[in-house]
Amino acid sequence: MKQTNHAPQPLWRRRLPGYAAMGAASLVLALGLHGLMNARTTVAGTALALTDADAATYGISAVYRLDENTYYVVGSQKGFQSDVEVGVTLGKDGTVQSVAILAQGETDNLGGQCVNPEFTAQYQGTAPFTLAGKSYTVTDPATGAVYAAAGSAETEAPAEDFDPSAWRAGDTSPEAEATRKMYEAGLTLSALHGEPMDNELIPPMDSSAEAVASRKLYQASLSKSAQDGEEQAKPFADWSAEKQAAYRLEQAELTTSGTGAETSSADLTEVDALTGATITSTAVTNVVNNSYFYVTEVLSAE
Repeated sequence: MKQTNHAPQPLWRRRLPGYAAMGAASLVLALGLHGLMNARTTVAGTALALTDADAATYGISAVYRLDENTYYVVGSQKGFQSDVEVGVTLGKDGTVQSVAILAQGETDNLGGQCVNPEFTAQYQGTAPFTLAGKSYTVTDPATGAVYAAAGSAETEAPAEDFDPSAWRAGDTSPEAEATRKMYEAGLTLSALHGEPMDNELIPPMDSSAEAVASRKLYQASLSKSAQDGEEQAKPFADWSAEKQAAYRLEQAELTTSGTGAETSSADLTEVDALTGATITSTAVTNVVNNSYFYVTEVLSAE
């Protein structure tokens, strides 16, 4: 009797059932992740129509009515190294009830700490908010009106009594020393305006060796601002032509922008910025404030 010859199966054929099982598992996992993502963005409220103009002006992407007196606004602002997306729950009068960080890609031990409840819980109560101890001005994105913390001008030292050596006394980096020299030489906006040195100085020109060295130090992460994850102010020559022209017009007092007439004092709620992550803190604060202005100026007016 002739013996049947059983040839061995190819390796790929023997592993085919395993491949199929792995594919099915991957599909289930992908569907599960998709469901989780949808669940994160699902809001138990009624989505309201958002015009392109309002979305651009207020920097928001979605708005929901949770009940007759409560809204949920989603917005985003540029952080240090990512767009920080924030969800803000507000009452009809603009009072902030809660803030949640929906997405961010900031530095883990710096700006990434914005997700902590200890930080976001500060944004509860009466808006708008300002960063405590930081140079931060609240600006209405629709009207351009500027709000400064009540009494802040009284707590600042007069410019004529300001000693540049006292600015960031613990910072002995070449960048800080160059900034102090630029202030003394009248090459910074704060010096030109008769103001004390600010944490974010924008020199009106960059032809000096100090300004060139400052940029190189920052780019090489050798400056304190770079190491702290803070943005370095751009020198005047790096501005766009439009911004340079606007600055020259303002210096010649041919415009009303930047004048004291546009600034009004207000009792702003202060928020402690994340240590070493002012840019991220500012991004979150801007979303919260813009959501406040959108609710009080657009939704409450309907």
